[in-house]
Amino acid sequence: MQFRFKHLATALTLSMAAMAGGVSAADLALIISNGDYDNLRDEGRISRKHASLVEAFRANGFEVIEGVNLTRLDMLGLMKRAGSISGAVDNLVIVLSGNIVNDGQQTWILPVDIAGDTMIDAAFGAPTLQTFLALAGGKPGRASVFVGISDVDPASSSGLKSGLADADIPQGVLMVSGPANKIEALLRDDLIGSNRPMSDILANPSAVEVAGYVSPDNGLTGPSATPQTPTPGNWVDFVAEQTLWAVANKSNNRDDLEEYLRRFPNGIYAQAVRARLATIAPAIVGPTPEEAEAALRLNRAERRAIQTNLTLLGYDTRGVDGIFGRGSRAAIAAWQSRQRLDATGYLTGPLIERLNEQTETERAIQQVADKRYWDAVGASRRQADLEAYLDRYPAGIYADEAREYLAVYEAEEHTRLDNDAWSAAVAGNTANSYRAYLAKFPQGIYATVAKQRIEALDPDEANDVSAAQAGEARLNLNVSTRLLIENRLKSAGFNPGRVDGVFDSDTRRAIKKFQKNRGLNRTGYIDAATVRALLLR
Repeated sequence: MQFRFKHLATALTLSMAAMAGGVSAADLALIISNGDYDNLRDEGRISRKHASLVEAFRANGFEVIEGVNLTRLDMLGLMKRAGSISGAVDNLVIVLSGNIVNDGQQTWILPVDIAGDTMIDAAFGAPTLQTFLALAGGKPGRASVFVGISDVDPASSSGLKSGLADADIPQGVLMVSGPANKIEALLRDDLIGSNRPMSDILANPSAVEVAGYVSPDNGLTGPSATPQTPTPGNWVDFVAEQTLWAVANKSNNRDDLEEYLRRFPNGIYAQAVRARLATIAPAIVGPTPEEAEAALRLNRAERRAIQTNLTLLGYDTRGVDGIFGRGSRAAIAAWQSRQRLDATGYLTGPLIERLNEQTETERAIQQVADKRYWDAVGASRRQADLEAYLDRYPAGIYADEAREYLAVYEAEEHTRLDNDAWSAAVAGNTANSYRAYLAKFPQGIYATVAKQRIEALDPDEANDVSAAQAGEARLNLNVSTRLLIENRLKSAGFNPGRVDGVFDSDTRRAIKKFQKNRGLNRTGYIDAATVRALLLR
């Protein structure tokens, strides 16, 4: 692997006492800003904002470990340096900006020398967000992680998406995430150097997500004289109480105020909330459209009948299943709008009666047209005519009869294709020709015989080795990735021989045994399915 040192712009600005291991009563900021990528789209604003953000931390007395446009090795070096001294500081702030991607379960902070935006590249070449959260977890109550996400989305074919997956935030750690420019502005303009409590600043965040523990202190005003660690049992309650109070205080709504009291009857603001409630008269309102429909107690059959009627009138309910989801609600609202009624998406008794009356009239008209079209077209019993009838009348009078005839045609065609595929397999008389048959007809007429023929012809030797070699070459596996694969094979009980990053004959045998054990294509060469199986162990 080649690392591009021209990207290395790292300034470790710790004092001499910190470098000697004597950091005391100081606050530490680890700042990583990646905007200039080798193979992915750039986000230049992140790189340009880096210096001003670093200066803002330094101006407020922070010791700073920072880097801009870092390779994976650069990022590893900064993380190790921060980890070596984090135990000796009061507060720890981690700021990560750049291309942040996830596969729905894991989140990666992409270095600038990432080979490409695929799951394999991220898994083997980028640090995870969880690694940084674990570092922050060593300072419970005094650590925060800010994640600035670039505007760049990964390719749709990569299996990745921009942003964060659900994270396991250690107890006592704050995590704030959002667009990179919003995170940078929040830190520089609102948090760093402010004397306001952080819990107030983050009570109503704009364009960012706040999770975890929010300290009542700021923690971003420079070295602390007397750091305090909060009681673990109060972490979640404190954040929840501050959030509920902020919402209720702003809305002054009875429901919001009562929700605060329900959660915190003896809370900090409980007396103020009760005083507010005493001045708010209870509102007298009629049932909502949702409540009015709920009072009808419609059963599943009645709901299906309503969906059928709406469909007959030309309103798409996205299925007739007796469940009023978004499709059904949209269809009801569209019908109400056509009737010049309030388009609530909910029904009343009189509305259901009106719908039934309109449907009966429409059904009588359509039945006449249905029968006329069947007599003219469908009665021929020809396959194309039957399909044309079902296209026009999928729930028509003769729909079941048409489908029965078509099922016969389809069965005859399926049998013909099955026989043709088997004839081709027998003509080839190789393990791969029989595999091709099974791929098309896994439950085919000759499936059992095909499996027996494959076993007799030794499927291990019938694999296309040259194609497997080319497929592995396209993955462009580096030495670190090969070492990881060998270690995963060894831990799974498949001896790869010497673990040295070189795929020799021992390694190939181990890969083939692993593939056979997992029901994969047994080639002895690495492919995407094998990588996933190794990762998901």
